[in-house]
Amino acid sequence: MKCGREPGGFHVEDKGVCPASTSVVFDGINVGDMGGRICWLVAGTFCTGAIQATFAEKKNSCRECSFYKEVQAEESSARISWDMADIVAQSHIGLVRKANEDRYLIRQLEDESLILAVADGLGGHEAGDYAAEILRGKLANMPHIPVGMEQKMLARLAVETDEIILKIADDKPELEGMGTTLLCVLLRKNNAFWVHVGDSRLSIWRDNQLLQVTRDQNLARFLLEEGEITPEELPDHYSRHILDQALGSAMEEPETGEVKVYAEDLLLLTTDGLHSEVSEKNITSVLNSKVDLEAKVNELIRSALDKGGKDNITILAALLSPHE
Repeated sequence: MKCGREPGGFHVEDKGVCPASTSVVFDGINVGDMGGRICWLVAGTFCTGAIQATFAEKKNSCRECSFYKEVQAEESSARISWDMADIVAQSHIGLVRKANEDRYLIRQLEDESLILAVADGLGGHEAGDYAAEILRGKLANMPHIPVGMEQKMLARLAVETDEIILKIADDKPELEGMGTTLLCVLLRKNNAFWVHVGDSRLSIWRDNQLLQVTRDQNLARFLLEEGEITPEELPDHYSRHILDQALGSAMEEPETGEVKVYAEDLLLLTTDGLHSEVSEKNITSVLNSKVDLEAKVNELIRSALDKGGKDNITILAALLSPHE
């Protein structure tokens, strides 16, 4: 914003250094230095001619900020090719919500393992996008994961983030009720290790079949397992939108797992803006089409929008390459 509050800037002496330029918590998020490309989450930034307070107090003005809109537009999609996988991600605000509270993250670790994640800030709450950004910050700064410790460390990440979100909400009553789902996959050679909280979903497209790996943590899953509703009732049942747990809700225990993966597997990480609106039959039809990965992701987004786009929609698709 050319406010002169960067270290050495012309306004440092009278207004101080902007914390967005020194906050290591969000360093690297949105490919930015410190909090430079996620300044809306940093208290004390200098906007509209005055020093701003916390995110909860400035969030409405931030969402109208040209820089916020610019970053959100730039980060709404990504296409990356690494030796292990070709990856396409896209996040869309939908047609109803005023803000996109979904987030995704793609990160390569030092040993060339990949971290893939999606998060869905709880819609209708004060700061679901804040909770999702806290989670993304934790993922972006996650340390090396030793072989054999994958599920344990992913579970620890979920527990620690849950505690952080709860503490922030406790300290700032205006943020009470904020939360987020978590779906994080660690790809390491022939294995995908995952941690899951909420109703974001991991599926694998393999041999023209869509295999659902995680189970939605919502009331609908419980009612289905108890025989209270039928599989035919599930797609339209109100209970799909009632979560059993989420980060920021004093979570009991994250679900973790491991699944073998193979060359040409397509890993699909989605928020419920896709799989709650678009049928498995339609998703399968798109994935079976003879177009490239980016075109498939775009078509899935369009399918959710055609259903009304009532929620934010995020898709992260990773097409696995042959392993050496």
